[in-house]
Amino acid sequence: MSSTPMPPEEPPQDGPAATTPPTAMPTSVRVAVIVMSVLAGLLLLYAALTWVNRDQVIDRLVDAGGLSKGQAQQVVLTSVIPFGVLGLILASSAWFLPRRQPWARWVGLAAVIVLALLTLASVLASGGASILSLLLVVLCLAAVTCLLSRNTAAWVPRLRDPA
Repeated sequence: MSSTPMPPEEPPQDGPAATTPPTAMPTSVRVAVIVMSVLAGLLLLYAALTWVNRDQVIDRLVDAGGLSKGQAQQVVLTSVIPFGVLGLILASSAWFLPRRQPWARWVGLAAVIVLALLTLASVLASGGASILSLLLVVLCLAAVTCLLSRNTAAWVPRLRDPA
């Protein structure tokens, strides 16, 4: 037995102290950051590789699809720009969410939902799913689940404080 007295337990608090978010990053936030980082990396890699090899991609589209060179260039551009922009948005959200920026949660959620919808539209238009499209959908579902979890909502400050 110890001769030092145990400190008294603090009673549960009411008011603002009770709603103070925990200081340690919850697992849901960690998973959301990892998933958004992986999605950002995949999208930026896809956009970069497509842009670097755009001449070969354009030639393949012209040979396979009966498109003119101008139309093939538009197809490449319209596939690179959205994925590049979404990749940058997801990277910034993944960077700022651990810094408890409330906008990062909502912008990341919007970007993930847009990516999921683009992927599903692509699957429906092509008539089949690839490994990459399935991976993107699963990662999008994981990100949405983590970003909307109660632990994430409690840890990230509110976007707007009630007046």
